[in-house]
Amino acid sequence: MKALDHVSGGLAVVSGFVLVALIGLTFADVVLRYVFAAPILGSKDLLEMGMVTVVALAFPFTWRIGGHIVVDLIPDYGLAGLNRSRDVAVRAFGFAIFALLAWRAWLRADDAALFNEATNMIELPFQPFFWVLAAAAAFQALVLAAEIGLAATGRPLGFRAAWAAAETDTA
Repeated sequence: MKALDHVSGGLAVVSGFVLVALIGLTFADVVLRYVFAAPILGSKDLLEMGMVTVVALAFPFTWRIGGHIVVDLIPDYGLAGLNRSRDVAVRAFGFAIFALLAWRAWLRADDAALFNEATNMIELPFQPFFWVLAAAAAFQALVLAAEIGLAATGRPLGFRAAWAAAETDTA
């Protein structure tokens, strides 16, 4: 799991750099648009494709640290077997979703290349962004598969617990 955590952390850092670049682009576009009446051509296209990259690359790290909104439909009754079954079922469902997303994004990348699909203003091709989405979804499926193995054997899921411990130490 440590290797997966390092990769997901690295992907999150790349995602953060892309997000900072998008913030800078948005700031520059607003200033140029309203001060000089000269917006950046294709800024909307770059923002849309950049956000695909940001979200796709940040998802595994966000999952590992438990950063998503969670609704407990099956509460914790203190029964280890039930909690383990719940954790395995949730991760298996997530694995199926992300494996399907990876597969469909990969197929969609081929279609995008075949039909020369691109953004409207600057004709940025869609294919590389579908590849990023497919690779990130496949990596998330790999993370979930590893967590299924941990949860099924009753071992701690790792990174989330370490992150929570680090937060309480600094508080």
